[in-house]
Amino acid sequence: LEVVITVVIIVALLIFMGVSIETIFVTCAAIILGLVAVAMFLFALFFLITDITLLFRKCVQGKFLRVDDSERFDHAIYYADNQEYACIFPAESFGRKNIYHENKQYLLLISRNPKRRSAYDKHSLMIIAIGNIFSIIFVVLLILAIRFIHIGI
Repeated sequence: LEVVITVVIIVALLIFMGVSIETIFVTCAAIILGLVAVAMFLFALFFLITDITLLFRKCVQGKFLRVDDSERFDHAIYYADNQEYACIFPAESFGRKNIYHENKQYLLLISRNPKRRSAYDKHSLMIIAIGNIFSIIFVVLLILAIRFIHIGI
């Protein structure tokens, strides 16, 4: 609510100072599109970094133990190589009983560094694959938007 009131006050001040409504709308649209572009870029960057980290992992079989809900997000906990590993991505909440089964073996990608006890499970890899597809779409859309804006100017 504070944001809406602030925007209304700023728009009222701009109109009072003589700025045209068309200029205000164009500027607001440019700011919103810029924020969307930054969000799309950061989304693609996150999944690029995730892809790079996958290269430095080893594949093991791990047993699902439990879902840990002591932190901000619930995490699946697996047992592999005589250690517990927490899944990097949050545990799925929708259909959790169908996804995670205690004492069942799952394919995991764990860190090669024994001090880091994080893992990617098959659900994380599926999210990464979907994220990579959307990242490619976002990058293509950003390139097309930049070309469109460049041609328009």
